[in-house]
Amino acid sequence: MPQEHVLKSIQNGMNRADIEAPSTKKNTKTIVWSSVAAATIFVSSSFISPSLSHVMADVPLLGKVYETFNDSIGRSLQSQELITELNQTTSSKGIDVAITNAYYDGAVVGVSFKVKGNMKTEESGKVAGFYEIFDGDGGISDSKELVHMEPTDGGYIGHIQLSYPKSELPSEATFPLEFKTIGGKEGSWRFDVPINQLPYETVTLDKESSEELSDVNVHFDSIVLGKASTAINYTATFPAQGKHDQVRLEVYDNKGDEMNISMDGIDLETTKKDDQYIVKGRSIIPQAVTEETQYLEIHPKVALNEQDQFVPLNASTPVKVMADRQHLAVPIEDITVDGHTLAVDFQVNNGDQMNRDFSFFKDFAQNNVILVKESEKENDEEPIKHSVITTHKDELRFRSTFDIRHLDDFDLNTYGMMVELGSLSANIPVELDKVKIDLN
Repeated sequence: MPQEHVLKSIQNGMNRADIEAPSTKKNTKTIVWSSVAAATIFVSSSFISPSLSHVMADVPLLGKVYETFNDSIGRSLQSQELITELNQTTSSKGIDVAITNAYYDGAVVGVSFKVKGNMKTEESGKVAGFYEIFDGDGGISDSKELVHMEPTDGGYIGHIQLSYPKSELPSEATFPLEFKTIGGKEGSWRFDVPINQLPYETVTLDKESSEELSDVNVHFDSIVLGKASTAINYTATFPAQGKHDQVRLEVYDNKGDEMNISMDGIDLETTKKDDQYIVKGRSIIPQAVTEETQYLEIHPKVALNEQDQFVPLNASTPVKVMADRQHLAVPIEDITVDGHTLAVDFQVNNGDQMNRDFSFFKDFAQNNVILVKESEKENDEEPIKHSVITTHKDELRFRSTFDIRHLDDFDLNTYGMMVELGSLSANIPVELDKVKIDLN
């Protein structure tokens, strides 16, 4: 079986797939920014049996893959007849994998593949595969990922799309891709996929935005104008405690309409200089923009890496719980024990909703202000069950009630409240001054 870190990567991929899956239900769960989600995985519902001597590049099939999984870059490139047909196959453990086509536009790479053989399916009927890119290089975001393939007549088909994981964009390169498990079988299905860069234009920029309290600066270096995609390259500077800060961009056209960003906050290169971290980053707009708008207006934000804080139950209330680098606070106002019941009253952000829906703060109160044993505060333990009521909605005041009768070792001196400010700061990023980029 894969090693522990690989299994963790698989689980992270499954969690990410669950979060990103389309749903008609409203999900109010607090979403915490991951370190980076640079790779987006697509799977197809169509299959044509591959020949090991020749891989069929069926144009209608390609179109269905891109349309079904909303790969707008692939659809656009296909319409321009810019998809590269490939003929690479390999077999292991009775499973045949064939790489059928690829594209490399600006900073975006797409690879499609076919799979056939005797494979174990999941309860959903899908087949899971685990792959590595660039030999699982730990310095590359999402270098180990899970892909789900859906069943079709005779086999399965999948599609991987990701940002090219390096600052420089070569005109020709190989894309090392290896499937480590497919359908529950370990093996090695390895490819060095050739990718040829489509014609693109790079526009050098010299714009920057900063924020004093958080001590962050974002300098916009260049914009890469591809045939069907646009990449915004920047250099972010963070203080020592901001090693895990993440840039998030909102981009608007000259009409004020927000443009879709398919891959955001991609960390390409991180260096440390004195007491600062310097991050080369990239965000992707999945369309060509020069014919769509005269300029781009970028609203940079930074999700800060604020530290969680522990408040002992024997502390004298009220207790100030404040973020170090932004205006976030969750003061613990009162702690009372009555028989087998512990009640904790607290407020979020001094009542300032910061243009967010109330349900966001109620969800935070339920999931991110929790009772823990001090000796276990660094461990990722299952939260102790509790109920939360809203005591004053307009002021964002809440009360959490815990049944402590089942805690045999409960003591005011050994338990406390963990306020997960990291979750709050990740979801309420610091906003920097907007930047305008003239495309003319």
